[in-house]
Amino acid sequence: MKILTLSITGLLIVLLTGCASTASSRQTNASNCNVPTSKEESISLDLIEQQVLEKQYYSALAYLEKASDANPRVLRLRAEAQRNTGMLSEAYVSYRNLSLTCLTAYGHAGMAKILATRGDLPQAHQQMLKARRLAPSNADIRNDYGFILLAHKNFKDAQREFMTALQLQPGHPVAIRNMVISLILDGDSRTAVRMAKNNGIDSTEFKYLLSQANAFKQPALAGSNNIYDGAPL
Repeated sequence: MKILTLSITGLLIVLLTGCASTASSRQTNASNCNVPTSKEESISLDLIEQQVLEKQYYSALAYLEKASDANPRVLRLRAEAQRNTGMLSEAYVSYRNLSLTCLTAYGHAGMAKILATRGDLPQAHQQMLKARRLAPSNADIRNDYGFILLAHKNFKDAQREFMTALQLQPGHPVAIRNMVISLILDGDSRTAVRMAKNNGIDSTEFKYLLSQANAFKQPALAGSNNIYDGAPL
């Protein structure tokens, strides 16, 4: 059976996760699950967090080599760095371990991204749905879940997720672009153009999003190396 393969670049094209945009920095204070952390360790993890946000994944992994996985923040940073350097099997294990901590939603979301990258959309959907239920007010997770729905061609539900993400985090760069693509795929090009203009997307970028939407219509066998750069996972 042919399905769309979701091979997604690192933290997205406009930093999604770390999923995206600014989520990581906002969550830092809550990421330790009350695990005792020395001032020195906290400063070190802040620096590693910055490296991940700046896409210096290899450097981040080097500094994380001696860090203890007992700290959920370490697990999260390691998983993100591993995923974005192509260490998908290792990242999956890290995300799975993360799902057993207070950051369980991010663990399930991370596993979903890897499953989607591998072309396993049904399992990716289940994992991302778990993440959404656990963290319903997280803009990045709502955006990512919307993208999974988009891959299933469930355009209306996907748009609801993108709009929710945008209301939770106004200006979310990835959700805006995913919404434009979803509108194009849903046959509402007029609204897509208006939304693009209202959010500072120029004609050149809009043409790129249009090309991505057209490419998105073409199913690919799971396991292919096609990369969709405009989305979130």
